[in-house]
Amino acid sequence: MFQEKSTSRLYAFALAAALALTPAGCGGGGGTTAAPPDPPAPVDPGPTPEEIEAQAMKQARDAAMAAWMAAMVAVNGAVDPVAMGNAQVYADKAGEASGAAAMAGTSATAGAYRAAAEGHRDSAVEAAGTRGLGLTSLANRITNQNAIDNADLEGRPAVEPVSNAGRVGRELAVTAAATGDSAVVHTGPAGSVSQGGEVSATVEYGASGPAITVTGVGAALLRGEAPVLLTTRGGWMGRELMEDAASDSYAIVYTDIEAPVMRQNYGATADGSGTGPDDAALARGQVITGDVPGDGSTFTGTRNVSPTDNLPPQAGRFHCASGTVGGCAISVDEDGRIVAVQGYGWQPVASGMTPVPDADWLAWGVWLSVPDAAGATDPAAAGAFASGSDVFEVRAELTGTATYHGVATGMYSAGGMVEYFDADVSLTASFGVSAGADSTPETGTAPAVNDGRLLGAVTGSVSRIRAGGMSVAGSLTLGRAPVIAGARDGDSTTGFEGASRGILGGASLKGAWGGQFYGPNDAAADTDAARTEYPTTAAGTFAAAAGSAAGPDPVRILGSFGAWKAE
Repeated sequence: MFQEKSTSRLYAFALAAALALTPAGCGGGGGTTAAPPDPPAPVDPGPTPEEIEAQAMKQARDAAMAAWMAAMVAVNGAVDPVAMGNAQVYADKAGEASGAAAMAGTSATAGAYRAAAEGHRDSAVEAAGTRGLGLTSLANRITNQNAIDNADLEGRPAVEPVSNAGRVGRELAVTAAATGDSAVVHTGPAGSVSQGGEVSATVEYGASGPAITVTGVGAALLRGEAPVLLTTRGGWMGRELMEDAASDSYAIVYTDIEAPVMRQNYGATADGSGTGPDDAALARGQVITGDVPGDGSTFTGTRNVSPTDNLPPQAGRFHCASGTVGGCAISVDEDGRIVAVQGYGWQPVASGMTPVPDADWLAWGVWLSVPDAAGATDPAAAGAFASGSDVFEVRAELTGTATYHGVATGMYSAGGMVEYFDADVSLTASFGVSAGADSTPETGTAPAVNDGRLLGAVTGSVSRIRAGGMSVAGSLTLGRAPVIAGARDGDSTTGFEGASRGILGGASLKGAWGGQFYGPNDAAADTDAARTEYPTTAAGTFAAAAGSAAGPDPVRILGSFGAWKAE
């Protein structure tokens, strides 16, 4: 018994010792050794100095670019052309700073240019919102500002401001409401059309650009010796004119006149009959060069009187004088020798060049005159006009349709303010007696005018109107305007006029509009060319108003336009 117990104890002891010697993790999962700890997480060293510099550089460049873009947005939303020009100066500077930031070698330098760009941006925004035109400044002038200031200084009840805008708005409504002969005035041979009074413009291109004179504004003569230059719009050069330094009369005018062209001088014309002496006249057997036109027009080239003598050819032009009986024609053989010549004269090149002025220009705009009267009770005067140097005679032979696109500008009155506006204008002209005819063949659409005198009709629209830099909802329709042979002033075959109407700023407007055609009549009457030679340009005026002239201050618009024929 004792031996059994002893043996059992020895066995248990040995088993325990053996288990104690078994490594942990081997076999049954026993043991007391702890698992090693997890490795430490990697430490983020952060951006390198180079990365920090690159990020700062990018931020500065992006901000400078954004400042430039914001400045350009301000330019596009300027309240008038003068403000636009002033804002453009700062926008250009912001663009230069943005470009310099893009080229900077350090973030500090780029940051300095960024600050400059943002400063120019702020200046552009301020300039874009500051009215620069004398016309609209006059139209919105507070006439009792001294009384307002004195009441404030003395602690008295506030004085209600009195603005010129009220009487200017009423005058725009009067112009829009005019009917009959006073609605649209055509001045025939002077090539002008106007509303609000018979006003016209003339233009000369001087050393400093277009010099514009506007006549007919009351007794005043608005001249442009030192005019305010307006931002060029769509190829039109603008000016603001004033009577004098303390003027109460202003005009805004746009023109498409171009600088004079320098032309080669030529000598006297030699006889073109082919019967004169060979050293003076064009004759058979002479060798000529040049692109001989098929329409008998003048062209340049060379002439060799005696090719067999090996003399050098003479440079000059083959001239076809206007009104040449039978026209001009010249034919040559394959060697360039004259076979036959009719009408052409030879003009050899002479020394020197002569400036040739632009003889086909338009000038159109609006004017405003506001007496400087205490209490602002005297009525204002306002109008629109369009003039041209080369009136187009619409002939009965002309048929077909032509489209004209251009720009319009003028005054827009709404909400107690008068703002400068610009817009797009589009015209469609249908020529021909049948195109001008309407449902009243005995009288036509004009008093005492039968359809046999209607040479066509014009329609159009004024759209995308921006007043004071803000878009105006709506558009103006320029209704059917007949082209009358011998208009009511007795001598115009270029004028047209009709009714205008539309919805602007939520208000329904109506009024009148009119215009003239311009451009050279190169084709002779009763020829095939006369049937397809359309006017190259058109210009005119329009006015419309909501409500009566004596009513509250609704929406009113008065403007003029110039348009070129679409290709």
